[in-house]
Amino acid sequence: MIIDDNCVLVPPSNIGTHLGRLLDHADGTDVSFIVDNETFQAHRAVLAARSPVFRAELFGPMSEATMPSITLHDITPATFKVMLRFIYTDELPLEDELEDSSTEMFQNLLAAADRYALDRLKIVCAQKLWDKVSVDTVATILAWAETYNCQELKNRCIDFFVVEENFKKAIFTDGYALLVLKFPEIIAEMKKRV
Repeated sequence: MIIDDNCVLVPPSNIGTHLGRLLDHADGTDVSFIVDNETFQAHRAVLAARSPVFRAELFGPMSEATMPSITLHDITPATFKVMLRFIYTDELPLEDELEDSSTEMFQNLLAAADRYALDRLKIVCAQKLWDKVSVDTVATILAWAETYNCQELKNRCIDFFVVEENFKKAIFTDGYALLVLKFPEIIAEMKKRV
């Protein structure tokens, strides 16, 4: 029997912690984003490394590539702040650190993740939304899953929906009425599964 007690313990990666500090201290920032009169400092290289959309916007022929400050209109400051933190650290803040951990926040974050091609963040948001599924929320979450191409979340919501006792309650929600109007193909898919 050979016992190897000469191994070197390698500590876990802490690059997210270091990049998070970079975000917190604004050292070397070269771009800012204005969202509803709030300004967020960032580093073009970090954003471009994490998002092909940011890469195209910040280093491509688009006008944003030369602008020191970019105004965003279709995202809330709270959502942008969480997304930016995720870009730097690859983690969401802990639930008690989030200003808003509502279903709406994760829906908005899912939309932002889809817009900026942050695939891992999309999956994290899909899981957070799945954790919040109930008969009251399933139709709305299903609509978001369809809108932002979250196939696994969509399938899980449909599976939840087609359980008879869930279906009998969920069809009386406002979310279901909107689902029928905006996504009739999902209703057809649910009928096939029942």
